[in-house]
Amino acid sequence: MALKKIEKIIKTEGKPDIILRLAKVHDIRRIQMLYAEVYGGNYSAPIITDREKMRSAIEDDDYYWMVAECQGRVVGSLVYALDLPHRASKAFGAVVSQEFRKHDLAYMMMKLVLDDITKVKDLVDLVYATTRTANYAPQKLTENLGFIKLGIFPNTHKVQDNETHCLTGYLTEQALAKRRVRPRLIPEAVPFYEIVRRQVSLDKAVVKNVTGEYSDHKQRIPLLDFEIITAANFIKNRWRKTKKNSFFEHIVMPFHEPNLILITPDQGTEVFLTYSEKDKYSVVVGGVTNESSFAVVLESIAHSVRELDMAYIEVIIDAYSPSLQRDALDARFIPSAYFPCAKKVGNKRYDCVIFSRTFDVLDFRNVKIISLYKNFLKEYLKLWRENYIELVFKSETK
Repeated sequence: MALKKIEKIIKTEGKPDIILRLAKVHDIRRIQMLYAEVYGGNYSAPIITDREKMRSAIEDDDYYWMVAECQGRVVGSLVYALDLPHRASKAFGAVVSQEFRKHDLAYMMMKLVLDDITKVKDLVDLVYATTRTANYAPQKLTENLGFIKLGIFPNTHKVQDNETHCLTGYLTEQALAKRRVRPRLIPEAVPFYEIVRRQVSLDKAVVKNVTGEYSDHKQRIPLLDFEIITAANFIKNRWRKTKKNSFFEHIVMPFHEPNLILITPDQGTEVFLTYSEKDKYSVVVGGVTNESSFAVVLESIAHSVRELDMAYIEVIIDAYSPSLQRDALDARFIPSAYFPCAKKVGNKRYDCVIFSRTFDVLDFRNVKIISLYKNFLKEYLKLWRENYIELVFKSETK
């Protein structure tokens, strides 16, 4: 990568200048103090809490770590992680000290890097971010930068309370030019696509009314017997050597390194996941299997992570595999977001549908979301009711 150099001086009337720049190793302690100031002990991302992980990211070309500095104090921080082979980026960790929030530092830091990686250096086709819903500010920030609203993650993290996050994405013209058109969606995923389509010029989806082996809910989905592996170095090396097969070729989970393996005794099915004990969050990263039913695998994964006290599990499936989408819904994974161009396949970019399953009581009392995100939430809740409540009454009438 070309040498990274970003710096901007913010003049403030009658007060010291604020410098926006890339972080250096000697900033580590001051950055951690900033997150502690704003979040207390509730910020769970290892890249923030683990000093060595932070050092590695600051020194790595695959990260842009911006800080705002005033009189030797770090008063703002923001990270962009880059996946150069897949030309994608994730922005996260935006935080500004309370007394400096009137200066739009988060906006300026985000824009400086966004312009550099998409326009100046042309490193990525898309950038995505997840935003908290404690207040409207993060959602409006990304909206003002040209990000579009892609969906929600209901009850995705459990810190002090269950937290719902929003998904937002910045798509370049290159991303849309490379996009595979005519997604093939089950009817339940179409409303999420239509909300996105109203924001950006996309073609009509092909609606596929497929049914799966367990779609009638007359028979219980059988469970695979999984053993659990959490040995970090073993998982890292095994993941590097694993080539996804079967339905795992149709899923994607960017910027997640697995730290858990679920494996059947005969090693016929091996699932790689990322999970966090602190906030009860887990996602499917990939795997290999000789099982013919994706619904069986997903139901078995959900059962296993629930036994590990996880509150949430997520899988992202490409938008051109309606039978797998149906299997996910049959396993009570509910669509909640639609992500155009999310997956790079050769020279093309594939849309994806995000499915999730939560094990806690849904709680949206403290959620503050702007208009379009409410539409995603309404569609999600409609499907949740159909698959968790109304299904019972339908079975009683048969």
